[in-house]
Amino acid sequence: MALQKQPTLILFCGLPGSGKTTLAKRLEQTGKGIRICTDEWQEHLGIDHSNEDFHEKLQARLYTLALTLLSNGQDVILEDGLWQKSERSQKRMDAKKCNARTEMHFFDLSFDEIWRRLEKRNEKLAHGAVSMSRPQFESYWHIFQRPDESELKLFDTYTIYN
Repeated sequence: MALQKQPTLILFCGLPGSGKTTLAKRLEQTGKGIRICTDEWQEHLGIDHSNEDFHEKLQARLYTLALTLLSNGQDVILEDGLWQKSERSQKRMDAKKCNARTEMHFFDLSFDEIWRRLEKRNEKLAHGAVSMSRPQFESYWHIFQRPDESELKLFDTYTIYN
């Protein structure tokens, strides 16, 4: 009887423009799991990104799908920013209930570096990307709850990018 591999929930913590999508796509291309990205789904469905009610409903539905995949032994790359400690804690506990490992990728870049990337992204506006103003980014910067080392150690593995 073959031993079944424990699935992994791959998570990201970072603001827009920090590198989450780039890494998530690379992990997907190398076979690390099924990538689930609420922003891309919303874009493909033709729903404006300013529709926060729809975004929250879609995000919840896709997360339910992610948990089902984990429960069935599939690795999942969940591409959401997880700005709040409570969100990260919930994802970690849910993964544990699915007998899955957790892998956290934390993007801890400076305000100036992320804003530089966002300005560049605003010029190009790749598929699925959303234009962002500086005041909007500043408001996000102030509500973002950075994980500290003690929180990151609660995940099975973690990587910090800065």
